[in-house]
Amino acid sequence: MSNTKYEITNSSKVTNCLPNEPNECIYLEEFKTFLRELSRSLGDNVLDNGTELRNCVTRGNNETYPVTEGEELQAEILMQIWQQLHVKQCPEHFKMALLKLVLEQIYGELKNAKIRDQLQIMRLSIGDTDAVNVCYDLLKLQKFINQWVDKTLLHLSDNSKEENLKTYADCFNKSDKTSNAFSYTEFHIKNKPRKMEDRHTCMPRFSEMLNIKDMYSFYGVFDGHSGSLAATYAANQLPYLISQQLKRRPDVQSQSDCDFYREAFETAFLQADQNFAQKSICSGTTAVCALLKYNAEQIQHLYIAWVGDSKALLVSPTMQLQLVKAHKPDNIDERKRIESLEIGGAVMFVQGQWRVNGIINVSRSIGDSSVKAVIAEPDFVDIPLQATHDFLLLGSDGLWDHVGEKHIVQTVYKGLDDNEQSLEDIPKHLIELAKQGDSQDNITVILVLLKDRSKINENYKKYQEK
Repeated sequence: MSNTKYEITNSSKVTNCLPNEPNECIYLEEFKTFLRELSRSLGDNVLDNGTELRNCVTRGNNETYPVTEGEELQAEILMQIWQQLHVKQCPEHFKMALLKLVLEQIYGELKNAKIRDQLQIMRLSIGDTDAVNVCYDLLKLQKFINQWVDKTLLHLSDNSKEENLKTYADCFNKSDKTSNAFSYTEFHIKNKPRKMEDRHTCMPRFSEMLNIKDMYSFYGVFDGHSGSLAATYAANQLPYLISQQLKRRPDVQSQSDCDFYREAFETAFLQADQNFAQKSICSGTTAVCALLKYNAEQIQHLYIAWVGDSKALLVSPTMQLQLVKAHKPDNIDERKRIESLEIGGAVMFVQGQWRVNGIINVSRSIGDSSVKAVIAEPDFVDIPLQATHDFLLLGSDGLWDHVGEKHIVQTVYKGLDDNEQSLEDIPKHLIELAKQGDSQDNITVILVLLKDRSKINENYKKYQEK
């Protein structure tokens, strides 16, 4: 029997697994435990196939939006399944297979006219009172998807199926790419506001999820205002729209890499903004998106695009690089753009902050279609990654406005060096620091390690000894 060991990275640690000894595989045992605990917690609460969905959700204009057929529907289904697997803390090495399994089941169910009727709403087309679009109600769709995730996991929890569980594990799949994915963690809190309007997306295996030839990971933070719908829409739709642009990349390039990725992000951001505007919803969101490109040997590039004031920090032992220049109305260039518009944009100091037309305290966002001076065109940076780069931190302004970047960096390095502290504890600690600094806002933090945790600690100690 071979003693070759495969190292597989999850969100907090690296553990060894013997692929030829499934009973000894820690991940298989972890998955069995996960299914047993989930089965006990769900019990009989999962609805049967015949249960009516019409009255399952209470809807209001501030809670839902119509989802159109086609790519928009595909993106919502994909992201909702992925988010549910994450929320339920499904072991990392089973997520991809379960995602594909639930996707197949849901698309099969949506062929049923009765199911579609329960999920759909009729909506007039914008600008055409005679045309009617058939759309899906977001909250009904989400509830339907959540039920299918639960049903699938409960089915797998059947003891008679345990011997087949290894077919869903990456550690038994020779084509597994998990070892190339980055360790990451995230944490978010509502804090003082009445509602949580931040959203985030973590897709370490972005390319596999969306069938992209090159290897990418994707992470994003979206800080909503005037409700959470714009942030929800951007978090669910932007990854899909960006993936569609990446798939269009020709084998022979007629433009530089930087120009290609800049154009891909810009097209996706503007398309998301245009699509959301058609829903006639008064809501907006910042967005900071990170695309990491890598191959089997090394990480290669980091691409960052953003609108608004959510930020991204790239860190090595010798430097901390804030990649985002926030889009604020009092920024000289932004103010000049706003006030030069023929539509008469203005920057006013209202309620202790500079605001566009006295309303919005960011000068670029996705959504906010009623304020013409606020645009969705993103800024973009392209960073070739070096072996010295240790981690990337994304966060909403609830963090950055209340904790200094130097303090943030020191806190992360200290947490990584503490063997008793899990990776998940680090963003929680950062959020506590923000609260101690009197942050009243929603706070979201994503931490992405760009190399193994032990190597980060080793390199940082060498730097300190110099």
